[in-house]
Amino acid sequence: MCDSIGTESKGEGMTEEGTLSIVRQGNTYQVRYASNNPRGRDRQPYVCPDADTLDALLHQCGVEAGAITQAYAGLWQGRVAVLLVALSPEQIQALFGSTLSRASRGDSRPWY
Repeated sequence: MCDSIGTESKGEGMTEEGTLSIVRQGNTYQVRYASNNPRGRDRQPYVCPDADTLDALLHQCGVEAGAITQAYAGLWQGRVAVLLVALSPEQIQALFGSTLSRASRGDSRPWY
């Protein structure tokens, strides 16, 4: 188990600090993970088809209930929700799998 961000205890890998950015698009939610490490890879966004799926994803990422409530409040007002998380490499791969190559990123327009 991890004692704190960036340290490891017996049997488990280190966690990586990152940011989840969430945008509401109609009834769906697009979630993007970005590493706080400037050398981290860009990841494909994860699309949640509904609020229940988003809620499950946020709980799986270890986001606290109060932060989830605040995120929904902002999303319902048309804002982008931004949450800080600490995820294991396994969680990152399972949830946000493939990375974007530099060539596929193209220009610097926002993803949402």
